[in-house]
Amino acid sequence: MKESIGSYFASIEDPRSLRNQRHPLITLIGTSLLAALCGIDSFSGIQEFTEMKMEELSTYFEFPNGCPSHDTYQRLWDGLSPSQFKDSFEDFIDCLEKVASEVICVDGKTIRNSGKEKAIHIVSAWCYENKLVFAQEKTASKSNEITAIPKVLEQLDLENKVVTIDALGAQRKICDQIIRAGGDYVISLKGNQGTLLEDVMLYLTDPQNHDWINETNDKGHGRLEQRVACVSHTMEWFKEHHDWPGLKAIGMITAKVLRKGKETQETRYYISSLALDAARLNDIARKHWSIENQLHWSLDVVFNEDKACIRNDNAAENMDILRKWALTVLGRSKTKPEQSLKSVMRKNILSFHHLVSSVKKIFHA
Repeated sequence: MKESIGSYFASIEDPRSLRNQRHPLITLIGTSLLAALCGIDSFSGIQEFTEMKMEELSTYFEFPNGCPSHDTYQRLWDGLSPSQFKDSFEDFIDCLEKVASEVICVDGKTIRNSGKEKAIHIVSAWCYENKLVFAQEKTASKSNEITAIPKVLEQLDLENKVVTIDALGAQRKICDQIIRAGGDYVISLKGNQGTLLEDVMLYLTDPQNHDWINETNDKGHGRLEQRVACVSHTMEWFKEHHDWPGLKAIGMITAKVLRKGKETQETRYYISSLALDAARLNDIARKHWSIENQLHWSLDVVFNEDKACIRNDNAAENMDILRKWALTVLGRSKTKPEQSLKSVMRKNILSFHHLVSSVKKIFHA
């Protein structure tokens, strides 16, 4: 297991001075990852995990000076280069078996309680089909997503892919970057693009302008949801008044949700470089929300990311990457599709054999 995990960290430079390298780098990184697979989210928790599992861990890792302290773990993750650690994570993702993917969702998440001055904000590229983070970039705040998104897109192969982005990504340069890379976009709109949203709303208010209509109905978790999508391909007027790269369709989705006898309604508007019909718009929009419902929800609820209270920027970013390692391994080590990540984590902490089996299965030990 040590060799299998360690192969991904071979290019990471040890940030510690020689006299402070009392514990091997792979021991500190490996035990941190195993602790994360058990749901442990603090440096003191990693120390306690290592201390309690020392006998079993000694089979795979070296402990020449006993159990590392929580300060040792903190200093390592404070000093470790996030860019190098991110590269090792991306190498790991590249080695995983993947299904054919089409939709790549790009969105940001603020890690509350992180950062010395401001909470750091991470923009991630999430693949719906593979349930994997393909790339990410740190920024100082949500308002800077516009500068982070192009950097994320540069890391991706966008050929024949559909990129979905929330309203902050409704920028001509971003859309042009996607088109030039051989991809397409579906982007939601808000009031940050002058009259574009107003014109789309006004045009789609008239049912005569709907080329395609699609309705879906979902039931689950005590709620009923009806989603009605409509799309127009009549772009001559829009192309004349809005010089938008590759624009081929505009659309809207009205979602009605009935829960506990109370009905709520929300309408979202979209632009796209695809000549898509309403059913496909409905499908792509639902896939985009998976980055919130699956990735961001898991980081908050399963890993308690917002309550981690890690202030150093390097450590906060590195631990975010570590959680995504753990999320990937947990998701792929489930024995049943309906099994929850919490269930896998409980089994990991109760049985070291189960924990090792999960790691070997994913890391191809």
